[in-house]
Amino acid sequence: MAATVVTAQVFEPQLRQRGAVLEKLRDRRLVDEAAIARSELVATRTGQPIELVLNQLGALPDDDLVSVYSEVVGCPVWDPEKTPFIADLSELGVSAEYLRRARLLPLKSPNSSLLIAVADPLDDEALSGLVFATGKPVSIQVARPSDLRRGFDLAFGPLENTPVTADQRRLDREVDLISDNAVEGGGARLVQSVFEAAIAVGASDIHFEPRRHDLRIRLRVDGRLLDHQVVSADLAAPAVSRVKVIANLNLGERRLPQDGRTTFIVNGKQVDVRVATSPTVFGESAVLRILDRATVPLDLNAMGLSDYLKACLTQAARSPHGIFFVTGPTGSGKTTTLYGLLQTFAKSDRKVLSVEDPVEYHFEHVTQTQVAPALGLTFAAALRSFLRQDPDVILVGEIRDPETAAVAIQAAMTGHFVLASVHANDALSVLPRLQDMGVEPYQLAAGFRGVVAQRLVRRLCPHCRREEETSQAVTLACQAAGLPAPTKTFAALGCEHCKGVGFRGRIPIGEGFLANEAILRAVAEHRSLADVGVIARQEGLTSMMADGLEKIARGVTTFDEVVAAVHG
Repeated sequence: MAATVVTAQVFEPQLRQRGAVLEKLRDRRLVDEAAIARSELVATRTGQPIELVLNQLGALPDDDLVSVYSEVVGCPVWDPEKTPFIADLSELGVSAEYLRRARLLPLKSPNSSLLIAVADPLDDEALSGLVFATGKPVSIQVARPSDLRRGFDLAFGPLENTPVTADQRRLDREVDLISDNAVEGGGARLVQSVFEAAIAVGASDIHFEPRRHDLRIRLRVDGRLLDHQVVSADLAAPAVSRVKVIANLNLGERRLPQDGRTTFIVNGKQVDVRVATSPTVFGESAVLRILDRATVPLDLNAMGLSDYLKACLTQAARSPHGIFFVTGPTGSGKTTTLYGLLQTFAKSDRKVLSVEDPVEYHFEHVTQTQVAPALGLTFAAALRSFLRQDPDVILVGEIRDPETAAVAIQAAMTGHFVLASVHANDALSVLPRLQDMGVEPYQLAAGFRGVVAQRLVRRLCPHCRREEETSQAVTLACQAAGLPAPTKTFAALGCEHCKGVGFRGRIPIGEGFLANEAILRAVAEHRSLADVGVIARQEGLTSMMADGLEKIARGVTTFDEVVAAVHG
C-alpha cells in the first residue's frame, strides 16, 4: 500500500472520511453505541476526534483503530522495527515539542519529501503546518498510539513532570485523561510504563516494594517473581499514590491496608486490576493483580486440561442438583476452572448466582456478590440469601468454615447445583476435609457429585525447547504410575519469544472423579478413604503425577516442573 502524500496546496475537507471511520467501526461492531455516546461528550469538551477518544478511553483497541484508519485513508500502518524514527531534527527546522503536540513522528527525510508516522491521518491542520514549516511534501503512515508514545520517548526523552489537577466526576476524569494539557508526573508515568511492560510479558501481578534507599518493582510471570526495575526512593510515594488515586483509595490513610479495583488502558483496551496496599517501615507497598480476560481462557476446551478431566467437568455441569468441588492450593487455577464451568451456562436458561472473595472476572449471565465480613456479609450469609432468590446454579468461591459447608450442602440437597472450591491436598482428601468441617457422611452421599484437584506447571516455550534423552528419574516415575516411559523429553533453553526463560505460560495438571453409586455407598457406610480410593480408581481416577508425566511425554512441560507442583 503506497503512503498517502500531502502537499501544502491540496487539503480537502475530511469530515466525510471521519464519518466513514465511525461508520466502519459501527458496521463491524468494534465499539458499542453507549461508548460512542460517551465519547461524543468528551470529544465536544476536548476537540479530539471521536475515534481517538474511544481509543484513549479503552473502548477501541489500537489494532482496530489503525486498521480502519488505514482502510479509509489508504495509507500503510507504521512498523517501528522496519522504519525507525529520526532523532536529529536539525535539518527539519521544527522542535520536538511541536511534533509531540501535533503527534507527528518523522521517520525518513529524503531530499524531496518527508515520511511521517501520525496518530491521526485525518488531522489536516497538523499536517499542513508541518508541510509549511519544512517546505516539503509529506508522506504518512498511521501509527498505533502506543507505538507513537514509545517512539517519542525513545527519540526525544520523556515529558517533563507537570502536576495534574484531580477531578472526581467521571466525565471530567475522562476529559482529563485524554486532554493534551494533562501531562502526568513521574510517578504516574512509572506506573503506566510498568503496567504496559507487565501486559507485554503476561504477568499476573505487579509488586511495588519500597526499601530503605530505593523502590523495587517485581512482576509475577508464570508463578515466579522476577525483578523488573529498581528506581530511586523519591518515586516510591508518588507511584503508590498514583495507584491509590486510580483505584479510588483513601490517599490520606497510610497506616492501614486498603483494597480496591481499577481499570488501566493499554493499547486501547481496558484491563481490570485489583489493588492492595499495605504499610511498611519504608512506606506503603502496593500489589496489582492483573485480571486480563484476554489472556485467561475461560473455556474448558482451551485450558489444557486432560480429556478425562474435561469430561468430568462437562458431565458435572449437566447435573440438576448436588455439589461439585475444585480443589488445590492458592494459585493453582481453581478460580479459572470454576469460571470455565460458569461459562458453560452462558446460553442456558438457568439462573446463576455466585459469592466470591474477591470477584475476579465479571459475567453478564451471572449475578455476582462479593463478601464483606466487616458488614456481616459472609459466605454463609450470602448463601442463605441466595436460597430465597430461586437460583439453579450457585458458585461458592471458597468453603472455609463449618457454617459455609453446612449451607452449601443444604443447598445441594434441596435442588440446587453448587460449584465450590475447598483446600485439600488431592481429590480424595476433599471427603475427610468436609467431614472435619461437620458435614455428615449421609449428607455427602446425598449431595456429592465429584471433585477435580489441580496444580499449575510452566509450559515449555515451543520455539526453543530442546530435545533430550529420557532421564532415569522420568523412567522410574512412569513405572511407578504404570505408564510407558517416553522415548524422549524436552528441556527449557530460552529465546526472544520467552524472554530467555525457556517457558511461556502455564498449564494445569490434575486428577478427579465423578461420584457414582458405589462411591456414594462407600461414603455413607463410613468406609475408609483407601477403600473409596480403590473404587474411584476403578472408575477412572488417575493420579496428578500421571497427568503430569503424560504432558512431559508430549513435550509440554518438564519433569522438574511436575515434581515441584505435585510434591512441592
